Amino acid sequence: MNITQFTMEEVRCFAGRQEFNIRPLTFLVGENSTGKTTALACFQTLADYLIDGGIDFNSPPYSMGIFKEIVRNSRKKEKIFKLGFTFHGDVEYAVEFAERRGGVEPVVSSINVKLTDSEIVLRASDIMSARLVSVDREQNQYQVDVTSAFLDANSFHYLSADFTHRWERVSEDEKALLNHLRNIEDLWDDIRDNLFVCSAAPIRSQPERVYNPTRQYYDPEGSHVPMWFMETKATEKEEWETLKEQLIDFGQRSGLFQNIEVINLGGSRGSPFQLKVKVKGPNSNIVDVGYGVSQILPILARVLEYPIFRQSLSGIMRIGPMPISLLQQPEIHLHPRVQAELSSLLATLASDGNRAFIVETHSDYMIDRARVEIRKGTIHPEDVSLIYFEPKGNVVKVHNISFDKMANMQGVPPHYGEFFMKEYRELMGFED
Repeated sequence: MNITQFTMEEVRCFAGRQEFNIRPLTFLVGENSTGKTTALACFQTLADYLIDGGIDFNSPPYSMGIFKEIVRNSRKKEKIFKLGFTFHGDVEYAVEFAERRGGVEPVVSSINVKLTDSEIVLRASDIMSARLVSVDREQNQYQVDVTSAFLDANSFHYLSADFTHRWERVSEDEKALLNHLRNIEDLWDDIRDNLFVCSAAPIRSQPERVYNPTRQYYDPEGSHVPMWFMETKATEKEEWETLKEQLIDFGQRSGLFQNIEVINLGGSRGSPFQLKVKVKGPNSNIVDVGYGVSQILPILARVLEYPIFRQSLSGIMRIGPMPISLLQQPEIHLHPRVQAELSSLLATLASDGNRAFIVETHSDYMIDRARVEIRKGTIHPEDVSLIYFEPKGNVVKVHNISFDKMANMQGVPPHYGEFFMKEYRELMGFED
């Protein structure tokens, strides 16, 4: 787990800089339209940018629109917004976005990297080659103007290569900068090699009575999952048996199902197939049992360390297991018992330190079960974060809530849970 903090500044309903403490198990909670999905979309977009250099705020399952629909509507003359990650607690990376000249999409206008001993800012310019424009050798702070083509996932490699290529002509300040760039390069390769983020949609695909094997790469709504199951059973039997055992274990603990089978209806991998599950009695087609079964399977496939195929700018690539999963309202269509059991599963998976889950949820059952798992010792309290989105007028303020060893909440703002307390008082017959 590399990312310890995520920041947003001047994005939609978020005024100024908002900080999100990211832990192996992070919950995003708050009323509707308080920016929870916006935060997930920005997190995914920034991660994608670091991996392959692409900027797409409308990649499924997100749709944030054009620049003017993303940047906060304020009176500031200069319209920009910023996104950032903090890695390992001490490496800060921030990207500033402006409106594309002659267009409507966001474009990167600057990149800022702050290490414990240096700070480097790359700023987009119309110049053809990199130019060092500001230096503070005492603080090791450098600002470099670069062509906008430089500002992508390989910015520091490009800049380092440029200075190295013209080594005989660079200044002493540029040579000092180059030493810091080389330190960043090594660090950056390690960060990017371990930075994989994948999102799951809140509305998942409809179950089908008969599936035709057509989709092999990742779909946020989960329509690929039956194909994954069939392919795995056909080509990697041991992996399928392991995954099937995990699925059945969850199904039994949650009371959702007792067994799951993939039934090939022909003699080849290209033949139609069915998914059958056992709830009570014999196995039944997945369309003939409760809707919650088909809705939980994409989530389980996503979190149970199952490799995925993902569409990227470079084509379709196989990735897995994924260190960071972004889950939008996984509790939809699930009974409270299943919601709670899902939270237990996430806590168990997150406890090994190699996986992380950021969960947008309206489920008190998921939050309460995570607290139970803290008290049981399944997961350390410092590995769980609860981020509350509080609306204040036309802006939203972010509150980071932590837990002690007894799962008591720490840093709870005054208005957290106010609605539920009001409902409880009315139920008990008390008047405000």
